[in-house]
Amino acid sequence: MNKKINIQANSNFHTATRTSVFDVKSGNERFEEYRKRWHDYPANFTVGEFPIHLDIEATSLCNLRCPFCASTFNEWGPEEKGFMDFGLFKKIINEGVSRNLFSIKLSLRGEPLLHKQLVEMVDYAKKAGIVDVYFNTNATLLNEDIVNRLIASKLDRISISFEGTKKDVYERYRVGARYEDVVKKIKMLRKLRDKQKSLIPAIRIQTVLLPELKESFGDYVKFWQPVVDEVSYLDARDESKKDYHCAHDGSSMDLKGDWACPFLWQRMMILWDGTVFPCLIHGVKDAQAMTLGNAKDVSLYEMWHSKAFDNYRDIHKAGRSHEVDACTKCSYRIMELEKLNKIR
Repeated sequence: MNKKINIQANSNFHTATRTSVFDVKSGNERFEEYRKRWHDYPANFTVGEFPIHLDIEATSLCNLRCPFCASTFNEWGPEEKGFMDFGLFKKIINEGVSRNLFSIKLSLRGEPLLHKQLVEMVDYAKKAGIVDVYFNTNATLLNEDIVNRLIASKLDRISISFEGTKKDVYERYRVGARYEDVVKKIKMLRKLRDKQKSLIPAIRIQTVLLPELKESFGDYVKFWQPVVDEVSYLDARDESKKDYHCAHDGSSMDLKGDWACPFLWQRMMILWDGTVFPCLIHGVKDAQAMTLGNAKDVSLYEMWHSKAFDNYRDIHKAGRSHEVDACTKCSYRIMELEKLNKIR
């Protein structure tokens, strides 16, 4: 391959503090190998024996209606909602552990704390030997009982999504949540963790850096830094399908570039019903063509090394992601190519 392909892990994620949720694992040999692979495998187009990480959707349901989220508009994967069966979860973890799986995240489109067995999932994965178990949450459902059980289960980290530092801004973007209640719950999480003299779960607070929030982000860091281990932001993606470069069907018309998605060398994603995808299908409603199979009846190892998956990797390695229909509609790809083409 002659041309240089741009590929970078976590290019949409930015830490604003000196400390991070990874500090507590510093010196852990297996954890450091995991983070090394996370960055090196995409950079070198290395396909390991098994995914480094699995995104396991505990549930596709959410209790909020955030206007910047594709789930709010039913523009992210199949519409059918549900909760992952615990038996299926154990099957996934058992295979992963047998193949040296490092990490799982128990969230995707929904709010994981809605799943009544979420703590049991964390506990099972940690006892099985997964080195990094975490999830993203809006924190609205946290309470003392859940927090104490999560600490006891040895959850490694928790990422809390929270926009702004003022009630009006927060409640405008986190529709259905109450500012005072959620701030109180996040502080309670830290207080209970400290009371038990535990360093985990490490706590990250993160915001989607929407245009309105850019100028006040410094205040956001000052507000949260005493409470959490890491303050961060994510680049904003347009999930509305109304960008100037989008056709009537939501695809990016002429957005091309020598770019490849790092997900294809890092992870696989499993929906609550067992459907497996090679990526996070950000904001893609009709991604069925990219389905690799179902974890109920096909091994994850087979899907990871399937011809279909290898084909997606080959296309991306050649800088031809625009030839994959689902990829042209992916808000993550659009965002990254806008940066590459200096549109943002």
